[in-house]
Amino acid sequence: MGKSRFMELMAKSMGKTATTEELAELETFLEQSPEYKKLHQVNDALKGNSEITETGKEKDISFRLEDLWNKIKNADELPVADEVIVKPLFNWRWVAAAILILGLCGGAFYTLRYRTSDQASATVMHEVHVPYGTTQKLIMADGTTVRLNAGSTFIYPEQFSKSTRDVTLTGEGFFEVTKNPKKPFLVHTNKLIVKVLGTVFNVKAYNDDKTIETTLLKGKVQVQLNNNPEKIIVLLPNEKLMVTNNELQTRFKSKDNIPKVEYQVTSLPQVKPDEIKETAWIDNKILFTNELFEDVAKQIERKYNVQVIFEDPALKTEQISGLLDKEPLQEAMQIIELTTPFKFRMEGKNIYLAKKDKQN
Repeated sequence: MGKSRFMELMAKSMGKTATTEELAELETFLEQSPEYKKLHQVNDALKGNSEITETGKEKDISFRLEDLWNKIKNADELPVADEVIVKPLFNWRWVAAAILILGLCGGAFYTLRYRTSDQASATVMHEVHVPYGTTQKLIMADGTTVRLNAGSTFIYPEQFSKSTRDVTLTGEGFFEVTKNPKKPFLVHTNKLIVKVLGTVFNVKAYNDDKTIETTLLKGKVQVQLNNNPEKIIVLLPNEKLMVTNNELQTRFKSKDNIPKVEYQVTSLPQVKPDEIKETAWIDNKILFTNELFEDVAKQIERKYNVQVIFEDPALKTEQISGLLDKEPLQEAMQIIELTTPFKFRMEGKNIYLAKKDKQN
């Protein structure tokens, strides 16, 4: 048994959160290691169950805690097999002080949230923020590849748990998931959860977009709506799910007058792989067909790291089409200007859009 596991069981025993199996594991350890059994009295003292007199209680607890930390810190390993290697997650003296304070608080109820050996690796989390004007590629511990679009935040564990592979996405990500039928891959967003076993798909889940989109290219995915967990939507290749991001825009209400998330499943047009607009961003492109200028403007902001300001709100509803590839920003705006009645000016990282003046 490793140091972390021994201390974890001690803490859980004190906090009355240990399961029957964990208590049995601790008892077995203590029976096999008499020289450490006396340290367990610290647990009893902190819970107020020892025979220490009130006048000598604080001094005795301090002595036992110091003795415990010194013995554990100085030991290479505890005298029980099956050592579990766990990354250090806290400072031992800090924990000792915290337990001492809790123990002297007069028996107040509390819970110490220590991680199990499996949870320890799963809860060492990484958070990636991708700034505007760039994209990023990651490779997960299981070999899954994730490409993140500009303005995205991605949270993932250093090591996945034994049962699932959970990640959290705000923004846009393109996933090529390594197949593992026994351990599903789950992408959590603010409105839905995408569950896959091994497939290729794109998730667009920006907080300021009107919809959250899941586009499936290969394999099969299941999508669960957060506000309606019983509803499972299955997508097949070349299908896209769109879920209303703003519930105030929802058309349908239940009998209880509670808004429900509106969703729609559509099929992708039969085009070449490099002409799929939902994944054009992977090649640093923006492909748009009869889309609102307001929605395209958000893509321009992310690609070029700028802010688009509509001086004339009517321009937001103009429908535009086009392809922006490797053009610099000014040239990209000129391309759109050829087919859309607007003019623009650039001031630093701000782009101002206005209606063109009528000319005879």
